[in-house]
Amino acid sequence: MNVREFKKSDLGDVRELIYRTIDVCYRKDYCPEAIKFFKDWHRDEHILKDAENGYMIVLTENERIVATGAVNDGEIKRVFVETELQGKGFGRLIMEKLEERARQDGVGRVRLDASLPSEKFYDLLDYETTEKTYLEVENGKKLDYYKMEKLIK
Repeated sequence: MNVREFKKSDLGDVRELIYRTIDVCYRKDYCPEAIKFFKDWHRDEHILKDAENGYMIVLTENERIVATGAVNDGEIKRVFVETELQGKGFGRLIMEKLEERARQDGVGRVRLDASLPSEKFYDLLDYETTEKTYLEVENGKKLDYYKMEKLIK
């Protein structure tokens, strides 16, 4: 396993990793309209913006990208791990690297938005839920999620 900074040439692989994870992990908790919203939110221009304005990393195994995450101005975003590798510590490793970078940037408290399936993962990493909220998506449907944060000083 190797953790390295995101390169523009990683874009397609990172997007596909994110979309695969959404397709597998979010289907039981979210309606099709919410799934569409998530995929729109993680489209290429948003991924590139996070990489350009913040710090984005990938975890590779045999040259294959198997996990990713970003941090920008104290906000952690786009943390995804291949479904078959979840529960093996790779998400924790990504989070440790992102928190470490936030500390180096002088951030004392990080925040994130957690999907329903990822909330337990962040609980295990000592994130606190500050709000349970939702977004309205197409057809009047709701996308429930959690606002969470953690003191990292």
